[in-house]
Amino acid sequence: MSGINWLTLAVIGGFFAAMLFIGYLSSKKMKTSADFLIGGRNFGMLTVTATQCASAFGGGMMIAHVGIGYKWGFSELAYSSIAIPIGGMLLAFVVAKWLRKQDFYTTTDWMCHQYGDSKVLRVVSSCVVMMVTMGWWVAQPVAAGKILNLLTGLPLEWGIIISAVVVMLYTMGGGIMAVAYTDVAQLILMLIAVFIILPLAINNAGGLDVVFASVPSENLSIWAAGDAVVWGWMLSIIPGQLVLQIYHQRIYAAKTEAIARNSMVIKSIASAGMGVWAALLGMSIYTMNSGLEDKEQAMTWALMELLPEGVAILMVGAIVAAIVSTADSALHSTVSSITRDIYHQVLNPKATDRQILRFTKACVLVVGVTGIVIGIYVPAVFKILLMGYTLTASGLLIPLYAGRLWQGGTAAGAIAGMVTGVSAAFVCSSYKLLTFLPAVVWGVGMSAVVFVAVSLMTQPGASRLAKANR
Repeated sequence: MSGINWLTLAVIGGFFAAMLFIGYLSSKKMKTSADFLIGGRNFGMLTVTATQCASAFGGGMMIAHVGIGYKWGFSELAYSSIAIPIGGMLLAFVVAKWLRKQDFYTTTDWMCHQYGDSKVLRVVSSCVVMMVTMGWWVAQPVAAGKILNLLTGLPLEWGIIISAVVVMLYTMGGGIMAVAYTDVAQLILMLIAVFIILPLAINNAGGLDVVFASVPSENLSIWAAGDAVVWGWMLSIIPGQLVLQIYHQRIYAAKTEAIARNSMVIKSIASAGMGVWAALLGMSIYTMNSGLEDKEQAMTWALMELLPEGVAILMVGAIVAAIVSTADSALHSTVSSITRDIYHQVLNPKATDRQILRFTKACVLVVGVTGIVIGIYVPAVFKILLMGYTLTASGLLIPLYAGRLWQGGTAAGAIAGMVTGVSAAFVCSSYKLLTFLPAVVWGVGMSAVVFVAVSLMTQPGASRLAKANR
């Protein structure tokens, strides 16, 4: 590995070592499988808010969204400053307090609460949940690997592997407690980087007047990426926020209902600001260098060119830490689905808590390695994130939220709706069919039609009784 910047790599290694130490301390507090999943439902306002924000603002924001700002300017606002806040606010005010009242561990628990527990419903629901969390898990080590590759000379594959293994180790040791406590530290580091890099970029680009005059004029509108693309983002992300298990689990872990709701409100407001940050940073970098071949390298180019070496090294460490803060949430959520919903509830209902914990740790290893392999062969952060949102939103939105409003839904209807929604969105997206509407619209629409139709056909003579605690 000739040509590697060992000093930068050593500093980043120090950040990773600190995360592992936090994970080690967290492992001392983790006694049961419930501790792994939802941390004793005892997280305070700072911890829940920090882990919600850190999960949302990792590699996607630092790599993919700055890349959007570089390529399409203020189109980035449609994604991060409009769609994510709308979805987050809806989750906060429509169901967050209700969710915290329940004894749920996963989104599939919510699904089964509404339609009655069944093995098929659990497996199908869990698989749909994992389409976005697994996508996040794959994308984040790729984002870290790209930064490590450009700034240290470490081969992309090795960057992906190292960052993923670190996350796997501390997640395996401390569960959601390790994830949450490292997220607090990682969010602080990320905010330092955010406040340093943007003013420098704008100043070096000649000021905002120069930036706005230098980028393509259409990039000063949110529609620069094209109407179909922008609407596709918003119609995928808004429902995607509502069904994302990563957020749900932090709601379950909150100490009170107010914390569960207010942490989502703060995360949504912060996302609006981060969208403006990513758009302005991307456009400033474009003004200085409009010839980047890989738009997702815009952030790392800025670090290399704008900061003194010592500061740049620290900022790289901070940004890599921020990236893995999303990776750990995605890995934990995916493993939770497999452990709680498939292993414990379906395959081995009589498993002891010790067996569940042992399986959980093995699952971290298997899911982690699978994500590494996929990331090496599909190193595209934004495409992975958006596809995950599209498929999960298409499958889960109608069964989850219609089940809160309509008492006539059945388990068969929910299963059929999920399968149809995911299939329709995947086919339309992959084969470019019916492109006059975003794939997620077809997915959600077909899911709704099939959910209602199958529910009506499978009702046991009358609408099922409403749950007493609805």
